[in-house]
Amino acid sequence: SLLRDLASQVHGAHVYSRPADCAAYAYDAFGASGDRGLPDAVVFPATTAEVVGVVSVCAHHNIAVIPRGAGTGYSGGAAAHRGGVVVCLTRMGQITGIEREGMRIRAEAGVITAAIHRAASRVGLFYPPDPGSATTSTIGGNVACNASGPHHLRYGSTADYVIGATAVLASGEVVRLGESGGGGDDLLALLIASEGTLGVVTDVILRLIPTPGARATLSASFADMARASDSLASIAAAGIVPAAIECMDRSALDAVSTSGFAEVPSDAGALILVEVEGDTETVNREAEAVRSALGKAGAFRIEHATSADDAAKMWRVRKAISAALASIVIGKVNEDVVVPRNRIAELVTRARDIGAGHDLPTVLFGHLGDGNLHVSFLIDPRRADDRARGHAAAAALFETVSDLGGSVSGEHGVGTSKLGAMERQLGRDGIEVMRRIKSALDPQGIMNPGVKLPEPVAVAASV
Repeated sequence: SLLRDLASQVHGAHVYSRPADCAAYAYDAFGASGDRGLPDAVVFPATTAEVVGVVSVCAHHNIAVIPRGAGTGYSGGAAAHRGGVVVCLTRMGQITGIEREGMRIRAEAGVITAAIHRAASRVGLFYPPDPGSATTSTIGGNVACNASGPHHLRYGSTADYVIGATAVLASGEVVRLGESGGGGDDLLALLIASEGTLGVVTDVILRLIPTPGARATLSASFADMARASDSLASIAAAGIVPAAIECMDRSALDAVSTSGFAEVPSDAGALILVEVEGDTETVNREAEAVRSALGKAGAFRIEHATSADDAAKMWRVRKAISAALASIVIGKVNEDVVVPRNRIAELVTRARDIGAGHDLPTVLFGHLGDGNLHVSFLIDPRRADDRARGHAAAAALFETVSDLGGSVSGEHGVGTSKLGAMERQLGRDGIEVMRRIKSALDPQGIMNPGVKLPEPVAVAASV
């Protein structure tokens, strides 16, 4: 009955129900190494009206709705852990308008993020958020977890550029918020980063900015991550706010080298990338100041890109890390955590100690400039003890981050992987407020259940 009703809303060819067909939608990047949940069906709507129909059918049958883009998330937020209907928005892949003078672009949720970058660039504009998965992730997924990327330091995250959105609520109602509907900015902010638990975003309007007139990229080699972390203070002391400051430890560089995806310096214990942007005079001045700051922090080699190709070569090392790890290891527990920038060196040390204490190889890289470190504990998911040790290491990492005054999630979202840390992060009262909001918008609890929000623990009645 469910499948017939779904087919009445979306052509039958766009409804998958065979387990063999649904299996590819049983996991995202977090679950690629073993943590999976087979959906009862996967549906591919092509319009907001079809999404309305699908969500209404699911509400009628009281079955879960799992919104999904490209499945590139690292937190388990797009998998049907309890069954249900995966609503995959990849057919909704049209850029429906771009206004050069108005400096905004309108796109359906299934548009690949890199396509937004290209479309903006063609009219001389710039869309700054650039998650590592930009060539494969969808803009709807970016909105769902408030993705950012290396240039968050200067430009902010997806939330800073979403000025309008269309969403389908659990009731099947369509809401148009921000510039999509002439108001509702507060509700728009609530929808961003809600990870599909409050509604299905089907369309967004994004703010664009002028393309920077000039850019300089520098690469610096350090003996180790501790010295590399010191570069933050040196750059800040110079009064510079770069567009990006990225870091990679030796383990990350080894993975890239082994995979052959890019050339890496063989003698660096850690590598830092710094990028400054603006008008030509400012960029030249700031690039020299950054070079001096890196030298004072202990860099033993500093390279300054002399062309766009040189800069792309430097960035290739950083952007290849995730793919390199996937090509040389079977599995990983990958967490993105954030601490105040003055605590990043301490986080680096403690993360390494956690990995060693759980007998797991540890890879560190990420957005050094805003204190967002990606910590990967490498595992073999075929061994039950490896997965258990990986999750135990992640739990210890979350405790450490809380102790350092940070956040357990920077840009990957909470999903299911970080549920255990949410109460300590937000407090019981904060969790309860979130539950009330969800209950108001999703009284049946069908929107991505078990994701982002810890469910109440049942208390046994006394006898």
